Amino acid sequence: MTGSERRIPEIGRIPDFFYNPNICVFCDGSVHDTPEQQALDREIRSALVNFGYRVVVIRYDRSLDEQIAKHPDVFGRASAR
Repeated sequence: MTGSERRIPEIGRIPDFFYNPNICVFCDGSVHDTPEQQALDREIRSALVNFGYRVVVIRYDRSLDEQIAKHPDVFGRASAR
């Protein structure tokens, strides 16, 4: 599965990554901590779910490895280091 950018026609937005058939991945930096942005994010992501998309959010202030590990069907399984 390869992620790419794709405009979602139902809401006119582009997630950071899109995986076929219906997975939208958002990478949230600190700008997403403001109340205004959080409200907009909830609105957009709720609309996506209502249109049948799966939404995955990766936050800057949480362990990347742990967040990715929660979605092996999207990102694959982590290999031993």
